[in-house]
Amino acid sequence: MPFIPYLSFQGQCAEAFAFYGKVFGATPETSPFSEIPADAGGPELSPEQKGWLMHAQIVTPDGVLMGADMPPQYGGVPQAGVSISVTRDDGAAALALFERLAEGGRIAMPYGPTFFAKGFGMCTDRFGTSWMVSHGMADH
Repeated sequence: MPFIPYLSFQGQCAEAFAFYGKVFGATPETSPFSEIPADAGGPELSPEQKGWLMHAQIVTPDGVLMGADMPPQYGGVPQAGVSISVTRDDGAAALALFERLAEGGRIAMPYGPTFFAKGFGMCTDRFGTSWMVSHGMADH
């Protein structure tokens, strides 16, 4: 069974997964907190939080990506300390993916050749998810 990244948001999960669906060519599957039965228990949600997503996922050739809006009263905190690594066989495809993910976000390491890869870059997208995009092993 593979590891499946599970991303934490606070109100941006639907927008983030719509974006990831477009970037990776997948249709997001989502379930809002409003679907929780009234008698299920748990902390009370504000009217705004009831529209947040308790679960979202996309299934791609790269694997499955999951996430949810984590209300603070559930102990949730936004992204911290994890990067999602994606590799492409084609250098142009890797660069294009990096540029799409970085748009509106922050570039930590511009995409380019390194001592370990023909192409590699690190960015944080506009939703706070950190990405590492690479292409091929460097020629030594």
